[in-house]
Amino acid sequence: MEPMVITMAREYASGGSEIAQLVAATLGIPLYNKELITMAAKKSGLTEEAIAASENQRSGSLIYSLYMMGNTLPLADQVYILQSKIIKELAAQGPCVILGRCADYVLRERPNVLRTFVFAPLPLRIENAKAREEGANLNEKALESTLAKHDRARASYCSYYTEGRWGEAKNYDLCLNAALGRQACADLIVQAAKAMEASQTE
Repeated sequence: MEPMVITMAREYASGGSEIAQLVAATLGIPLYNKELITMAAKKSGLTEEAIAASENQRSGSLIYSLYMMGNTLPLADQVYILQSKIIKELAAQGPCVILGRCADYVLRERPNVLRTFVFAPLPLRIENAKAREEGANLNEKALESTLAKHDRARASYCSYYTEGRWGEAKNYDLCLNAALGRQACADLIVQAAKAMEASQTE
């Protein structure tokens, strides 16, 4: 049986990253987020800064880029393809939690993948964003703008590479409101993962 993999997409400052950490710690499995940037940098020879920056650069669609390419794909597409390969390799190695980067889509043909999405009410997200270094000195209006910008970027990333809709419930196995509490959300994800794994052995 394929190892259990939990993917998580999430709204910016929803608390999804912290929930993923709790899930990984509870199950005793690795969590991959920024580690994917480091791995891609080592494989490509690019700097981590270049990899991270490329994740925010989109134009057209990947299908169009593949059709129109000469000898070289745009850097962002090269990074996506490389990270997708790394995600598949990590999934094959053993159970893990993978944050973002369209991992749910990358692993769409693989069994034993629990696809999750975490969202949260705006007041909670603003509160979370204030606690971050980049949001500490911003007023509420500026924070709302920052949240919207990050969400647009994530939605754009998803539609660019998957032609799917980011955050649409039917694209996930489990959508959770972080207002339930981080531990409660983590517990629900763990229960769902165990239930999915058990169903695979029946």
